[in-house]
Amino acid sequence: MTQQPVIGAGCCVRTNLQHIARRGIVGDLAQMMREDAMTMTLPSQGAEPLARERRRRMSLPAFAYLSVAPTLILMILIVGLPLLYSLYLSFNITNPITKRWIFVGFANYAKIFQNQDFWYALGRTLYFSTIAVIGTTVLGTLIALVLNQRFAGRGFLRSIVLVPWAMAPVSIGVLWSFIYAGNFGLLNGFLNDIGLGSWGRAWFGEGFRALNLVALTQVWNQTPLTTLMLLSSLQSMPGNLHRAAILDGTGPVKRFFAITLPWLKSTLLFSTIISTINAFLAFDIIWIMTRGGPGAATTTLSWLGYMQSFQFLKFGEGAALLYVLTFLSLAFAIAYFAFLSPRKARTTVSALAAPGLLTASCPRPAMVVLPEWKPKRLMGPIAARNAGKILFALAVVAIFVWSFLPVAALVLISLSPATDLIRTPPSIVPSTLTFDNYRAVLMAQGTTSVQAARVPLSLLNSFGIGIVVSVVNVALGTLAGYGFARYAGHRFFAVSLWALLLTRMVPALTLVLPFFVIFRTLGLIDTHLGLVIAYSTILMPLAAWMMKTSFETVPISLERAAQIDGCSRWTMFRKVLVPVVRPAIVAALIFCFLVSWNEFLFAMILTSTPKTQTIPVVIAGFLNQARFYEYGPLFAASVLAILPPVAVAFFFQRYLVQGALSGAVKG
Repeated sequence: MTQQPVIGAGCCVRTNLQHIARRGIVGDLAQMMREDAMTMTLPSQGAEPLARERRRRMSLPAFAYLSVAPTLILMILIVGLPLLYSLYLSFNITNPITKRWIFVGFANYAKIFQNQDFWYALGRTLYFSTIAVIGTTVLGTLIALVLNQRFAGRGFLRSIVLVPWAMAPVSIGVLWSFIYAGNFGLLNGFLNDIGLGSWGRAWFGEGFRALNLVALTQVWNQTPLTTLMLLSSLQSMPGNLHRAAILDGTGPVKRFFAITLPWLKSTLLFSTIISTINAFLAFDIIWIMTRGGPGAATTTLSWLGYMQSFQFLKFGEGAALLYVLTFLSLAFAIAYFAFLSPRKARTTVSALAAPGLLTASCPRPAMVVLPEWKPKRLMGPIAARNAGKILFALAVVAIFVWSFLPVAALVLISLSPATDLIRTPPSIVPSTLTFDNYRAVLMAQGTTSVQAARVPLSLLNSFGIGIVVSVVNVALGTLAGYGFARYAGHRFFAVSLWALLLTRMVPALTLVLPFFVIFRTLGLIDTHLGLVIAYSTILMPLAAWMMKTSFETVPISLERAAQIDGCSRWTMFRKVLVPVVRPAIVAALIFCFLVSWNEFLFAMILTSTPKTQTIPVVIAGFLNQARFYEYGPLFAASVLAILPPVAVAFFFQRYLVQGALSGAVKG
């Protein structure tokens, strides 16, 4: 009695497979197999167990909603309400002195589009973003391909590559500003030392050149992030794909375009979106390096919105301008997804079919194979192999110089006397090495510099706030990540997750404006709690997304086994799942701490006294004094500011590569 339905079900499977192979339809194959398997195992009970299973899936446990509730509630309070406040602000003209509001509707938006400065700033933003995205994508891909190979010192080079990304944008701006300084910068000093002093110039003296130099600095800062994402994806690629291609005689270039590039497509899409948003919203580097100058040559939309809001105190027009920037970021992200994301229709049967499913009765679709073009060899195999080794060694050296040389220059000038930093003709060779600059910032009692005296406390502020905000957001993000990973198929969780991710496309300036107004009313200006709240707007979506992708790699059978043993959902989550995803939790803590440590905009706007100022704000304060004896302490403080991120990059690069981002790419 039990054999006949199985045979019938097997015939049904073969018939369905033949029908699918003839029509080329593969999307419903897995679903049909699941339904047929259920029919085979439960033939006597009919459709009732299937209906009961579907009803069970539709009803979610309360723990599913409780896991995401704290994150969603807090994001509504600290992001949703401020955004609504900022949106309402954009429909008004405000007077910060009399505190009068005049509702003008869309007049602020109309004024923006009629302003010629807006269109010039938009053009510069698009140009700046294009240079930044192309540069980070191309260089990030090349560096990832090199770091994916096995060679002596690969771990050390990976750590070196991560240093520019781990550094605070404020420290990066200070470093590259001094490199490009006109009279006594490091670049002019290097040219003078090698006998090419006539090539030296005021590098920021011409507007278009200044815009390109700032874009190059953005590329130097953001390339490691693209490298990190692509490297994690490369390490998850099955090695048999390339081995089979090599056995077929396929060269490295063709393997890259036929195997590697298609494998990286989804990761490249994600990294391109991140690079575009980071370029659109770039503010810290512009503030430190050029402040929109010379003239308005580097005035992008983010800088124009800052000037309208906090320099001209036109809160309504500034909010409207920043909302335009938000919509542009969202539009570009949607365009990337629409035109660059992989389409299911392009997936072939051979890629989806499991081994043994397609047999003689279900033949593979016919393929047209074009004859391969084989170029004439210019050298023998041994010479080609040696040339390849030499080129690879040169690539390793170039990556090391690109990543490490500017950081080494920062350390060198921090050990130079103040007189060496302003001498003419300039030179990169110091007359002597001294620790006076470090004594000036670490032993504040004997210094005459106001900013130098603030460095020790600012370091403590950055460290304390970073620890608190990282622990809080990763704890909530771990709970939310579980809910989003296990119940992403339900509409509520899918919509909530996308809403959470869209907050990443909101410029920080759009949030800091209502924060400034609201916090001033609530007495949260110049408080540690205010900074923790502001930083959470960035870190909470990041932590939730990273933990979601980590939970997706955990087999659901672990949860079922724990529940069979009598564990409640909370006990199962705490004692079974959390230990499994502990490496991802460590990676999330590292990322959140780095973002918190390097954050500048919120700290600059929402703090005003040394008791709460963080190290990026204090470093920026040096630039306002413009006295030559401040340069040494400025660079010493910049080195101290990058020590924690650099230490993280060196000692935790394995977590950064294999932990969070590998899951993020797969997700």
